[in-house]
Amino acid sequence: MPLAGVFILLTYGGWLNQLSTGGKSYIYLITLITTVILPLAIMPVLLKTRIISDYMLVKREERRIPLLLIALFYLAGAFILQRIDAPIIVPLFLNGSALVILSLVVINWKWKISMHMAGIGGVTGMVLSISMRWLLDIKGVVAILFLIAGVTGYARLQDDDHTPAQVYMGYLVGFLINFLLIWLI
Repeated sequence: MPLAGVFILLTYGGWLNQLSTGGKSYIYLITLITTVILPLAIMPVLLKTRIISDYMLVKREERRIPLLLIALFYLAGAFILQRIDAPIIVPLFLNGSALVILSLVVINWKWKISMHMAGIGGVTGMVLSISMRWLLDIKGVVAILFLIAGVTGYARLQDDDHTPAQVYMGYLVGFLINFLLIWLI
């Protein structure tokens, strides 16, 4: 989801779409490595060492270590992007995404919550907050994100992976953290 969020930022984020192709490519590369490649690369190690029993992370207790590692990768990506003076909104979004993940770790300690919904909620919160702060007319993007959230939530319920409360709470956690982080800073 962070890669999708960065794509939306660099495509529909007002002046951000005017960044050089090289600058955008570097931002995409760092985001891809720290939010997709590294998290996927650790999964076989976690499976082999029996920290997780499967890649789906169905068991609430098995989510802690993978989520903590993923949050660390997101924070590393944000740090790298801050060091290269990427537009502050990009590392801020990655920091917000890491904060969402850390919140999931805490909540999942006692109660299973939808990570899928937290992800789409985080992107939606970021996009809506930016569109309101920067007065961008990206209603179409926001509508598509709400549609994707609805389809994702429906799928999580149909698969019996979560209760409605877990789906709604996942979305709410992701949405509020990223919306408020970007709105207030």
